[in-house]
Amino acid sequence: MFTEGHILEDGAAARTASGYGSIAAAAKTVNLGNGLVRGNVVIDVSDMTMQSNDELYQLHLMGGDDSDFTKEVALATLEIGCMEVIEGSKDSKIGRYILAFENEQNGVIFPYVRIRHAISGTTPSLTYTARLEKDLPVRGRISATATTTT
Repeated sequence: MFTEGHILEDGAAARTASGYGSIAAAAKTVNLGNGLVRGNVVIDVSDMTMQSNDELYQLHLMGGDDSDFTKEVALATLEIGCMEVIEGSKDSKIGRYILAFENEQNGVIFPYVRIRHAISGTTPSLTYTARLEKDLPVRGRISATATTTT
């Protein structure tokens, strides 16, 4: 399911410093409600500067226990950038990244979410959009309970 209400970052401006996602230059938070939600964060990177070979971009889906994010935790994280500063053997590319998430951590439900971009390097610049899709199959972490019968 996708609605405009699930957009966390509209990609209207290049991000050159750390901060939070926005829609029409206004901070964006989504209230998922008090229950467990599993889904995906769809991140489309349309531009990423890597000219100094030290640019690092971390995108976090942050969960908050209230709308002020008094208690804030990272529910999902994407790290992209130059191979010199990320795990891996090649530079990241522009394109689509899909992160699985759930709004529960250590038995606590975080009903509020927002996207955070932590940006570092000599000349960083990142343009991206981010949205939630709650009804997609969860990718990544799979929980299973094994049962046996005799």
